[in-house]
Amino acid sequence: MDMDQAGQVDDAALGTARFDYTPVAADYDKALSRFTLGTWPGRTGSLLLPGAFAVAAFLVRVLVWHLDEVQIIAAGVCVVIILFVVRQRVRRFRVRGQYGTHAAYGTCRTTLTDDGLTTIGTAGESNSDDWHVYPWWFETPELFVLTGSLGYFFVVPKRGAASPEDLVRARALLAQHLRRI
Repeated sequence: MDMDQAGQVDDAALGTARFDYTPVAADYDKALSRFTLGTWPGRTGSLLLPGAFAVAAFLVRVLVWHLDEVQIIAAGVCVVIILFVVRQRVRRFRVRGQYGTHAAYGTCRTTLTDDGLTTIGTAGESNSDDWHVYPWWFETPELFVLTGSLGYFFVVPKRGAASPEDLVRARALLAQHLRRI
């Protein structure tokens, strides 16, 4: 191998991060909690329904039924309870389904490159995604989480990094291709 080929191999290694891990349900729960409470898409999604209710209640009060304030507040409290309890349970159910899909892979090897990410399971299952599938990413102390606006998560645990440099490379690749939230 001459010096040019060695340089190309080093450049390819600089743009690659590898993680070997077994998916854990608690990681997906942490990702959902952080998304819902700590990111603007999660918070604005949670505020959309109460905002729509407030506008609808105002229009109903002014134009049709002339409800008093107590009735509007009682209906608003019911909507907020439904929003924060039922909606979070539906999200958790969906995220658990995503966990089940990734858990079926067994031990996963996820490789992040300039082209996207590829996950290969122990039984030979494989999944490749381009970067445009996940418009956003965020980081917790234990996880890298790639997500879309509907709360779809791809969780990459930091504990699976093949080397400490892979954390730095992964952060650089994610920052280069996705928007941090």
